[in-house]
Amino acid sequence: MIDSRDKAKQASRRAILAFPVRTMERHNKHSKGAPAETKRAFIVASWEAAGKPAVDARLLKSIRAGLQREFENDEPGPAAVARVLADAGAELKHPEIIEADAEWRQETIKAGAKDVATQLSSSEVMTLSSAEKFIAKLEELRQQREREEDRGALAEIMAIASESRRLAESITKNRSAEQPLRVEQAEIAEWLKVWLQTPSLFADWLELRRRSDEFRARFPSA
Repeated sequence: MIDSRDKAKQASRRAILAFPVRTMERHNKHSKGAPAETKRAFIVASWEAAGKPAVDARLLKSIRAGLQREFENDEPGPAAVARVLADAGAELKHPEIIEADAEWRQETIKAGAKDVATQLSSSEVMTLSSAEKFIAKLEELRQQREREEDRGALAEIMAIASESRRLAESITKNRSAEQPLRVEQAEIAEWLKVWLQTPSLFADWLELRRRSDEFRARFPSA
């Protein structure tokens, strides 16, 4: 079987061979920062200032650190920087670049998953109101991580939603809990089930659900 690190290396090889400036443009499309052309100019100028050496992991680390200081947002990955330099005529040391980019991808996945968990973590039992806000945040993060193709963070988002659903279901089955609480948690569990199955359709489904006679009868003040 191919482990996650091997997959990262394969992705890095593809990125170096086929990485045009579109990734830097995509990066800027989804974040506030300098135009891609400005970043490309900075990368090339940094390489020229260093004497136009062959591009290795050490040089990429230095240039990416400079990008972070200069633009104060997420810098492009090693393969992105290497491709810009290759377009400028630089010689690439491919093995080092592949290794550096694979490590960067792994770190990015881990950081993304940790960030998601931090934003969504809560030990409180949800109400209908807080559940709606929670699911809205889930969807916001899902769309963001989907644009970024961050599979690790996407999996973490789904895992958190599934765990929240299980918690709501466990309260529903707890006979010692008050009946209104159990009814509310059953509703929340259903919301999470629908979101997990069809997240992009959840908002429309919830609007229809709120209009239903059954919902209004169960939650007249909601």
